[in-house]
Amino acid sequence: MPAIAETTCYNLSKFRATMKSFRVLDDNIMLRLNETNTHAEAACASFFNELVAAYQKRDASIKFCLETMDKNIAVKKEKLYQDPDDYTLKDSIMTDESKRQIIANESVVEDIVRGRSLKAFQEKCALFDLPGDMQEFLDKRHG
Repeated sequence: MPAIAETTCYNLSKFRATMKSFRVLDDNIMLRLNETNTHAEAACASFFNELVAAYQKRDASIKFCLETMDKNIAVKKEKLYQDPDDYTLKDSIMTDESKRQIIANESVVEDIVRGRSLKAFQEKCALFDLPGDMQEFLDKRHG
């Protein structure tokens, strides 16, 4: 089950607010890291698992909305094929494509947030070895 409803995908204000609420852990990462025993590998591993769960939830939400928008746009384009002079439908398709692009841009925001959080995590939990894919992500962003 997706973390958000289809209707949220079409309401950009609600979508952005939802994504912001999903980023609370990242927004407060320094506070949380200061409250974590960063010298204990188990504590760092537990915190890292929280971060990964948050990333997965946000990624799934973005993907869900993109797929929802794609399906809706495809249906509308099929209808437009039947009636190419339906300008209301053309406007609706353009609006949905614009919303879809804004949602797609959340992936860029997600990369920035994730990079910042992982860098802070790595600095505080230096004894914890990041999994290879996360380290590659950081190296790609900062290398």
